[in-house]
Amino acid sequence: MSSNKYQVSVKSRLSLILLVVIFNLFACTETFQKEISISCTESGTIGADKVPHPTQGFDISFQYYLPPCYDDLKNSYFPVIYLIAMPSELRLDQDAHSPMSLTDRLIRDRKLAPVILVVPDPTVGYGYHAALAIDLIPFVDKKLNTLTDRRYRGVGGISHGAAIAARMAFQFPDVFGSLGVFSGGIDASEKPTFDTWIDSTSPENLPRVLINIGDQDGIMPYTQNLTSVLDSWDVPYELNIDPGGHNWVFWSAHMESYLLWFAEAWE
Repeated sequence: MSSNKYQVSVKSRLSLILLVVIFNLFACTETFQKEISISCTESGTIGADKVPHPTQGFDISFQYYLPPCYDDLKNSYFPVIYLIAMPSELRLDQDAHSPMSLTDRLIRDRKLAPVILVVPDPTVGYGYHAALAIDLIPFVDKKLNTLTDRRYRGVGGISHGAAIAARMAFQFPDVFGSLGVFSGGIDASEKPTFDTWIDSTSPENLPRVLINIGDQDGIMPYTQNLTSVLDSWDVPYELNIDPGGHNWVFWSAHMESYLLWFAEAWE
Protein backbone atom coordinates (compact mmCIF):
# COMPACT_ATOMS: atom_id res chain seq x y z
CA MET A 1 0.00 0.00 0.00
CA SER A 2 1.34 3.43 -0.91
CA SER A 3 1.96 6.09 1.69
CA ASN A 4 -0.86 8.28 0.30
CA LYS A 5 -3.39 5.42 0.41
CA TYR A 6 -2.35 4.62 3.99
CA GLN A 7 -2.84 8.25 5.03
CA VAL A 8 -6.29 8.37 3.41
CA SER A 9 -7.27 5.15 5.20
CA VAL A 10 -6.16 6.51 8.58
CA LYS A 11 -7.98 9.79 8.00
CA SER A 12 -11.15 7.93 7.02
CA ARG A 13 -11.01 5.84 10.17
CA LEU A 14 -10.39 8.89 12.34
CA SER A 15 -13.29 10.69 10.69
CA LEU A 16 -15.56 7.72 11.34
CA ILE A 17 -14.48 7.52 14.98
CA LEU A 18 -15.11 11.25 15.39
CA LEU A 19 -18.59 10.93 13.92
CA VAL A 20 -19.40 8.06 16.29
CA VAL A 21 -18.19 10.06 19.29
CA ILE A 22 -20.24 13.10 18.27
CA PHE A 23 -23.31 10.94 17.70
CA ASN A 24 -22.96 9.33 21.12
CA LEU A 25 -22.53 12.70 22.80
CA PHE A 26 -25.74 13.99 21.28
CA ALA A 27 -27.54 10.72 21.95
CA CYS A 28 -26.59 10.85 25.62
CA THR A 29 -27.50 14.49 26.13
CA GLU A 30 -30.02 14.92 28.91
CA THR A 31 -32.67 17.29 27.57
CA PHE A 32 -34.13 19.57 30.24
CA GLN A 33 -37.90 19.94 29.77
CA LYS A 34 -38.40 23.54 30.93
CA GLU A 35 -42.19 23.54 30.80
CA ILE A 36 -45.01 21.20 29.92
CA SER A 37 -46.40 21.18 26.41
CA ILE A 38 -49.43 23.33 25.65
CA SER A 39 -51.16 20.15 24.48
CA CYS A 40 -50.60 18.45 27.86
CA THR A 41 -53.82 18.59 29.89
CA GLU A 42 -53.01 15.86 32.40
CA SER A 43 -52.11 16.17 36.05
CA GLY A 44 -48.94 14.60 37.37
CA THR A 45 -48.89 11.22 39.06
CA ILE A 46 -47.86 9.83 42.44
CA GLY A 47 -46.06 6.50 42.76
CA ALA A 48 -44.27 4.49 45.41
CA ASP A 49 -41.33 2.11 45.44
CA LYS A 50 -38.65 0.59 47.62
CA VAL A 51 -34.88 0.27 47.19
CA PRO A 52 -34.49 -3.46 46.44
CA HIS A 53 -30.99 -4.11 47.77
CA PRO A 54 -30.01 -1.54 50.43
CA THR A 55 -26.38 -1.63 51.49
CA GLN A 56 -26.30 0.72 54.50
CA GLY A 57 -28.54 -1.09 56.99
CA PHE A 58 -31.73 0.91 56.32
CA ASP A 59 -34.83 -0.20 54.42
CA ILE A 60 -35.80 2.69 52.15
CA SER A 61 -39.35 3.08 50.90
CA PHE A 62 -40.38 6.27 49.17
CA GLN A 63 -43.08 8.11 47.29
CA TYR A 64 -42.37 10.02 44.12
CA TYR A 65 -44.17 12.59 42.04
CA LEU A 66 -43.87 12.65 38.24
CA PRO A 67 -44.82 15.77 36.28
CA PRO A 68 -47.74 15.93 33.81
CA CYS A 69 -47.35 13.85 30.61
CA TYR A 70 -44.14 12.25 31.93
CA ASP A 71 -44.79 9.01 30.02
CA ASP A 72 -44.99 10.92 26.73
CA LEU A 73 -41.57 12.54 27.24
CA LYS A 74 -39.25 9.58 26.78
CA ASN A 75 -36.30 11.74 25.73
CA SER A 76 -36.71 14.42 28.38
CA TYR A 77 -35.00 14.53 31.76
CA PHE A 78 -36.04 16.35 34.90
CA PRO A 79 -34.56 17.95 38.01
CA VAL A 80 -35.17 16.11 41.28
CA ILE A 81 -35.92 17.47 44.74
CA TYR A 82 -35.56 15.07 47.66
CA LEU A 83 -37.82 16.14 50.54
CA ILE A 84 -37.18 14.61 53.95
CA ALA A 85 -39.85 14.21 56.66
CA MET A 86 -42.55 15.66 54.41
CA PRO A 87 -46.13 14.32 54.54
CA SER A 88 -47.10 11.44 52.29
CA GLU A 89 -49.88 12.02 49.76
CA LEU A 90 -52.34 9.42 48.50
CA ARG A 91 -53.61 11.68 45.72
CA LEU A 92 -53.13 15.14 44.26
CA ASP A 93 -55.37 17.70 45.92
CA GLN A 94 -56.18 20.87 44.00
CA ASP A 95 -56.38 22.90 47.21
CA ALA A 96 -53.63 21.40 49.35
CA HIS A 97 -50.26 23.02 49.99
CA SER A 98 -48.53 19.70 50.51
CA PRO A 99 -45.43 19.36 48.32
CA MET A 100 -46.68 17.10 45.52
CA SER A 101 -50.09 18.73 45.14
CA LEU A 102 -48.60 22.21 45.15
CA THR A 103 -45.83 21.23 42.72
CA ASP A 104 -48.40 19.87 40.29
CA ARG A 105 -50.39 23.12 40.33
CA LEU A 106 -47.27 25.25 39.88
CA ILE A 107 -46.13 23.16 36.91
CA ARG A 108 -49.53 23.24 35.21
CA ASP A 109 -49.70 27.00 35.81
CA ARG A 110 -46.20 27.26 34.25
CA LYS A 111 -44.75 28.86 37.35
CA LEU A 112 -42.38 25.93 37.93
CA ALA A 113 -40.41 23.79 35.50
CA PRO A 114 -41.44 20.12 35.43
CA VAL A 115 -39.67 18.40 38.31
CA ILE A 116 -39.60 15.03 40.03
CA LEU A 117 -40.15 14.94 43.78
CA VAL A 118 -38.95 12.08 45.98
CA VAL A 119 -40.21 11.75 49.56
CA PRO A 120 -38.57 8.92 51.54
CA ASP A 121 -40.47 7.37 54.43
CA PRO A 122 -39.46 9.08 57.67
CA THR A 123 -36.77 7.19 59.56
CA VAL A 124 -34.98 8.39 62.67
CA GLY A 125 -31.48 6.99 62.98
CA TYR A 126 -28.02 8.43 62.48
CA GLY A 127 -26.61 7.17 59.21
CA TYR A 128 -29.94 7.34 57.40
CA HIS A 129 -28.68 10.38 55.50
CA ALA A 130 -25.82 8.33 54.05
CA ALA A 131 -28.16 5.49 53.16
CA LEU A 132 -30.33 7.89 51.18
CA ALA A 133 -27.34 9.33 49.33
CA ILE A 134 -25.67 5.98 48.65
CA ASP A 135 -28.68 3.71 48.04
CA LEU A 136 -31.69 5.84 47.10
CA ILE A 137 -30.21 8.37 44.67
CA PRO A 138 -28.64 5.81 42.26
CA PHE A 139 -31.84 3.75 42.33
CA VAL A 140 -33.99 6.78 41.48
CA ASP A 141 -31.56 7.86 38.73
CA LYS A 142 -31.84 4.40 37.18
CA LYS A 143 -35.62 4.16 37.54
CA LEU A 144 -36.63 7.64 36.42
CA ASN A 145 -35.57 10.22 33.81
CA THR A 146 -33.51 12.41 36.12
CA LEU A 147 -30.94 15.06 35.35
CA THR A 148 -27.86 13.71 37.11
CA ASP A 149 -25.78 16.90 37.33
CA ARG A 150 -25.73 18.13 40.95
CA ARG A 151 -27.10 21.48 39.80
CA TYR A 152 -30.41 19.77 39.12
CA ARG A 153 -30.57 17.75 42.34
CA GLY A 154 -31.68 19.37 45.58
CA VAL A 155 -32.48 18.12 49.06
CA GLY A 156 -34.55 19.73 51.77
CA GLY A 157 -36.35 18.78 54.94
CA ILE A 158 -38.53 20.01 57.76
CA SER A 159 -37.80 19.58 61.46
CA HIS A 160 -35.56 16.51 61.99
CA GLY A 161 -35.67 16.05 58.21
CA ALA A 162 -33.75 19.32 57.89
CA ALA A 163 -30.84 17.80 59.84
CA ILE A 164 -30.88 14.73 57.61
CA ALA A 165 -30.91 16.95 54.51
CA ALA A 166 -28.02 19.06 55.83
CA ARG A 167 -25.91 15.94 56.48
CA MET A 168 -26.69 14.65 52.99
CA ALA A 169 -25.70 17.89 51.26
CA PHE A 170 -22.49 18.55 53.15
CA GLN A 171 -21.18 14.98 53.31
CA PHE A 172 -22.02 14.39 49.64
CA PRO A 173 -21.47 17.77 47.94
CA ASP A 174 -20.85 16.13 44.55
CA VAL A 175 -24.41 14.82 44.66
CA PHE A 176 -26.48 17.82 45.76
CA GLY A 177 -26.38 21.36 44.44
CA SER A 178 -29.04 22.89 46.71
CA LEU A 179 -30.00 22.45 50.36
CA GLY A 180 -33.17 23.63 52.06
CA VAL A 181 -33.21 23.66 55.88
CA PHE A 182 -36.76 24.34 57.06
CA SER A 183 -37.38 24.69 60.81
CA GLY A 184 -34.36 22.62 61.69
CA GLY A 185 -30.63 22.53 62.14
CA ILE A 186 -27.97 20.39 63.77
CA ASP A 187 -26.99 19.38 67.27
CA ALA A 188 -23.98 21.14 68.77
CA SER A 189 -22.15 17.81 68.92
CA GLU A 190 -22.24 17.65 65.10
CA LYS A 191 -20.29 20.86 64.55
CA PRO A 192 -16.87 19.14 64.28
CA THR A 193 -18.27 16.71 61.70
CA PHE A 194 -19.63 19.56 59.59
CA ASP A 195 -16.30 21.36 59.98
CA THR A 196 -14.56 18.33 58.51
CA TRP A 197 -16.99 18.02 55.62
CA ILE A 198 -16.79 21.70 54.70
CA ASP A 199 -13.00 21.80 55.06
CA SER A 200 -12.67 18.94 52.57
CA THR A 201 -14.96 20.57 49.98
CA SER A 202 -13.85 23.21 47.50
CA PRO A 203 -15.88 26.43 47.84
CA GLU A 204 -17.35 26.14 44.35
CA ASN A 205 -18.69 22.68 45.19
CA LEU A 206 -20.59 23.70 48.30
CA PRO A 207 -24.38 23.64 47.98
CA ARG A 208 -26.65 26.64 47.77
CA VAL A 209 -28.34 26.94 51.17
CA LEU A 210 -31.74 28.28 52.18
CA ILE A 211 -32.68 28.35 55.86
CA ASN A 212 -36.22 29.25 56.97
CA ILE A 213 -37.59 29.13 60.50
CA GLY A 214 -40.36 30.71 62.55
CA ASP A 215 -39.51 33.32 65.14
CA GLN A 216 -41.42 31.32 67.77
CA ASP A 217 -39.83 27.97 66.88
CA GLY A 218 -38.17 26.15 69.79
CA ILE A 219 -35.76 24.53 67.30
CA MET A 220 -34.00 27.88 66.83
CA PRO A 221 -30.85 26.83 68.81
CA TYR A 222 -30.30 23.97 66.35
CA THR A 223 -30.62 26.39 63.46
CA GLN A 224 -28.07 28.64 65.14
CA ASN A 225 -25.69 25.70 65.52
CA LEU A 226 -25.77 25.26 61.76
CA THR A 227 -25.44 28.95 60.90
CA SER A 228 -22.50 29.30 63.28
CA VAL A 229 -20.65 26.56 61.42
CA LEU A 230 -21.47 28.12 58.06
CA ASP A 231 -20.37 31.54 59.30
CA SER A 232 -17.06 30.18 60.58
CA TRP A 233 -16.26 28.90 57.08
CA ASP A 234 -17.79 31.87 55.21
CA VAL A 235 -20.29 29.56 53.52
CA PRO A 236 -23.00 31.71 51.87
CA TYR A 237 -26.60 31.05 52.86
CA GLU A 238 -29.98 32.74 52.79
CA LEU A 239 -31.67 32.99 56.18
CA ASN A 240 -35.33 33.92 56.51
CA ILE A 241 -36.87 34.20 59.98
CA ASP A 242 -40.62 34.66 59.62
CA PRO A 243 -43.51 34.92 62.07
CA GLY A 244 -44.64 31.47 63.19
CA GLY A 245 -43.86 28.29 65.04
CA HIS A 246 -42.94 24.66 64.43
CA ASN A 247 -46.03 23.36 62.65
CA TRP A 248 -47.59 22.55 59.30
CA VAL A 249 -49.36 25.92 59.21
CA PHE A 250 -45.94 27.58 58.94
CA TRP A 251 -44.47 25.10 56.46
CA SER A 252 -47.48 25.02 54.13
CA ALA A 253 -47.51 28.82 54.03
CA HIS A 254 -43.92 28.80 52.78
CA MET A 255 -43.91 25.65 50.63
CA GLU A 256 -44.31 27.51 47.33
CA SER A 257 -41.32 29.74 48.09
CA TYR A 258 -39.25 26.64 48.96
CA LEU A 259 -40.04 24.97 45.65
CA LEU A 260 -39.40 28.11 43.60
CA TRP A 261 -36.08 28.64 45.40
CA PHE A 262 -34.89 25.16 44.36
CA ALA A 263 -35.89 25.97 40.76
CA GLU A 264 -33.65 29.06 40.67
CA ALA A 265 -30.66 26.73 40.32
CA TRP A 266 -31.98 25.39 37.02
CA GLU A 267 -32.19 28.73 35.23
